[in-house]
Amino acid sequence: MARTRSQDYDSIKQAILQAAAKLFAEKSFDATSINEIAETAGLSKAGIYHYFESKTEILRSMLTEHLESVTEIVDTALNTSDAPRDKFLVLTRLLIENYTRPSSRNQHSVLVNDIGCLPPKDREFIVATERRIIRATERLLLSLFPQLSEHHDYLQPITMLYFGMINWTDTWFSDKGRLAPKELATLAAELILNGIANTDYATIRREAPESSRQ
Repeated sequence: MARTRSQDYDSIKQAILQAAAKLFAEKSFDATSINEIAETAGLSKAGIYHYFESKTEILRSMLTEHLESVTEIVDTALNTSDAPRDKFLVLTRLLIENYTRPSSRNQHSVLVNDIGCLPPKDREFIVATERRIIRATERLLLSLFPQLSEHHDYLQPITMLYFGMINWTDTWFSDKGRLAPKELATLAAELILNGIANTDYATIRREAPESSRQ
């Protein structure tokens, strides 16, 4: 007979993932043991294996869940009838609100530092999901700035600069600071939008030092 799930199955599973994310972010995936995850989650080692077959499965589930939440944010912001500018403002606000939460902050740190600990097939899935998010954002930027189609070499770098700014907000942001996440998101979006609108792309390569060109 199949084992029935307890009513608190999902909440316990989330507690394990949050405990693991905190430990992986602080110590790394390789340096964290199942015993430490169990202790942090308030479970026995056997209790962990009731929910996950291995430490690698915990990592896979954690990163998949993290990217699913980011994908949902992108879909929520982009799949509306709002004007492109409003979509970009909503996207930026939702991303910053997400990345400034402690649980998401830990997951993102693990994504950056420990994705290489996944088996190749799982790693490819995570990377493919990241690429879909990036491509969707590129399409949004193109709808905002059709002139970028004439400077296509800059579209991906601009998109990655945007995500670089947003993704690392958690490394310095404090909820005791002068700006709330929503205000910070508006500032970040305006910096990007105004920067794209006012950049003279024709001068970038001309002004770059010869030694820095690839």
